[in-house]
Amino acid sequence: MTASGKKDKTTKKKVGEKLTRLHVVHNNQDEQMSISELFDSNRYSQLVGVCGTVDANFINTYLADFVQLELVIGNQQPEDNFSKVELSTKVALAESMRQIANKQPAKVFEGLTSQLQLAVLGGVLKLEMAPTQVIHSRFYLLSNPDKNEHRLIITSANLSKQAFTDNQNRYEEVLVFDNQPLYDNMMVHFKVDIKPVVVPFFSEELLKAAQKQLTEMHKANQGKDSLVILDNQTTDAIAEDGLTDLLTKQLQRQIDDKIVQSNFTRDMRDVTMNRTATKDEQRRRIQQDDLLLQLQKESVSPRATHPKLKNRQQIMKNVHNALKSPLSAEDQAVEKKYKTFLYDRPLERNIARQTTGLFVPNDTSSYPLPFGKVASTSEIRDALHSIDSVMKGYQQFVVDYTPEYGKRFFEAILYSFTAPFMWEIRQKASLNAEDGNDVPNFLVLGATAGSGKSTLLRIINQLTWDTDQSLIDFGTIYPSGTNQRKAKTVQALESYMKQGSTYPVLVDEIEPYFFQQAQYSRHLVVDTMNQVVNHPQPIAPMIGTTNYSSGFTMVRETARRTYYLQIDKVIDEKKKGEANKYIYNVRQTLNNRLFKDFVVRMAEKLENDETPWRIFNDQTGRLDFLANTRLIFKQYYDMAGMELPDYFADAVCDDFRESARSKWAKLYVTQPEDFIYRKEKDSLLFDMAKLSSFNGFGGENSMEEYRNALPVEICVDGMNGKTGKFVEIKCPDFFRWIGEPNPHEEKKPETEKDDEQSTPKHKGFFARLFG
Repeated sequence: MTASGKKDKTTKKKVGEKLTRLHVVHNNQDEQMSISELFDSNRYSQLVGVCGTVDANFINTYLADFVQLELVIGNQQPEDNFSKVELSTKVALAESMRQIANKQPAKVFEGLTSQLQLAVLGGVLKLEMAPTQVIHSRFYLLSNPDKNEHRLIITSANLSKQAFTDNQNRYEEVLVFDNQPLYDNMMVHFKVDIKPVVVPFFSEELLKAAQKQLTEMHKANQGKDSLVILDNQTTDAIAEDGLTDLLTKQLQRQIDDKIVQSNFTRDMRDVTMNRTATKDEQRRRIQQDDLLLQLQKESVSPRATHPKLKNRQQIMKNVHNALKSPLSAEDQAVEKKYKTFLYDRPLERNIARQTTGLFVPNDTSSYPLPFGKVASTSEIRDALHSIDSVMKGYQQFVVDYTPEYGKRFFEAILYSFTAPFMWEIRQKASLNAEDGNDVPNFLVLGATAGSGKSTLLRIINQLTWDTDQSLIDFGTIYPSGTNQRKAKTVQALESYMKQGSTYPVLVDEIEPYFFQQAQYSRHLVVDTMNQVVNHPQPIAPMIGTTNYSSGFTMVRETARRTYYLQIDKVIDEKKKGEANKYIYNVRQTLNNRLFKDFVVRMAEKLENDETPWRIFNDQTGRLDFLANTRLIFKQYYDMAGMELPDYFADAVCDDFRESARSKWAKLYVTQPEDFIYRKEKDSLLFDMAKLSSFNGFGGENSMEEYRNALPVEICVDGMNGKTGKFVEIKCPDFFRWIGEPNPHEEKKPETEKDDEQSTPKHKGFFARLFG
């Protein structure tokens, strides 16, 4: 009974009663309807709709008698982790290309009856697909214009006999509305929203080949009806032409008609950028399927005529063996090297209770504890004094230290404090998904041996976690002699970053090959950044040191997604003992009380809708992803009654670009004769062979180092001008970049020179270097 006293019409099925898996609701009432009754060609003459898959036999059997038939072939349910761009490129376009490449249009056409083949050639039967839009709709619009009758079918079922059969182990819903206003609404949706984005499923080449065969057969058979069956050579040519036509004419039309954005072609070009990660995921899924199917098989008696489920103990043993770690003892030891876990859960954030949304495991890892605590003014002052003591140590013991140089150390500390929230900041600072690359998930300290880089990493660990034991030594993740050691090391780093924790992975002494060889840096840096940009999720940032003096370089894609700080000045050899003692004493005063307070304040900013996140530097134009971190630290200094130190940076540093500029500036100043001027293009040619070991350079490594350092924007024809034996550089842009006078610039008239005398001249590279 219901609350009103009436009987509830909803009843439970009795045990043993047949389940209804195909649930048909006709004009708001449950009803058993056959496929022929649903798609009633006696009552309706026209049918348009959207289906998930198309089956020639279904059309032959149930839809052949419609006078007009138009079907759009949609998509299967895509995974939810695809971005807007990926739904167009990796789902819609890829599926359309796959259909054509697998000759599906020719197979469907050949599967139709001869009469329906003629209907296709006559434009009465139309099949279409959407190459740039995912369509997961399933609805059919039946009409009879003569009698002004119409029917709308909305369903979860694909257009196949299996989907509309009750004896399949699948539940489907079919909602049928006869002569109801909803029909008009869905017809407008079909015509206005869906029709503009579709292209013909049967290509012009296929229709020409079918018509040609029919013409030849009609001549031989004296006009009798004949069935079109195309040979492999013809269908190969049709597939090739169809794929070409799709990627040229059809896509260009959709771009011209603004069905897709103008940058769609760039999205197509970038479609393979994180392909390695996708393939790894697919490989893991296949392995999981194998394991689960085997477990399923082993859960029943193997030889019995009527197999029964094994007892619980046997199945539990099989489950335990199947799910225990497949890692070797060596791999398990590697996995355990990352042991600092800090979980960011924004939905649990409660500013009123000072709950930051950050959690750490308790001592026994049995449950999570909230992380973050407001510090007193004296605690904040003490922490700032400790940081200042660290900076004074570098100031006192580093050769040629300057406040500008000291900003690199302080920037590293600011980044490490911000790291747990970096994935949230990336979302808030991005208008478009690709903007997320401006909030790097990687901080690299390019340092010279003896510069104190490892000590800085330990200090960062102490300031954020109150320990110095979280560091991972890159070179010993896997011992030397391990098979595929380089690839497995990069896989281990990726695993550390994807544990669900957002505490940064602190890696010491990253070997140069990681940055120089694209298959390693691209896989980890580029693919990981693409993942967090397109599918925001808590992935730990990585803070690492590397040896700058060994010829450090990064490929362009890696450099764009990395915050690079150059720490290339060494500690005075004569003061090493004194420096070690000083930094040891300072480190005894370090703790993470300031960090605990910082996460409370940053959580407040993240919860405040008024907080600005898109703050750009006026001089460089770069997004300052640490802007709010700087504001919080300015508050700290104000609370502590302390002046802002001279090592406090007001903007992100741009060391990789400056290092690259300096590298080419020195090369030009010392070897100007090697830059050959081409007057017709106003460009410079440089022979990369000049960087060979014979000329005192590092050979192949030096060539790649200089090539990577050259901005593609100043190369003639972009990347084409940057590759090969000779690089071709835009002359005016090059000299403007390195800050040297352009000797090939045409002399200006005296009047112009007089006008420019009052304007300060741009200083050259060595003028700036030596004052």
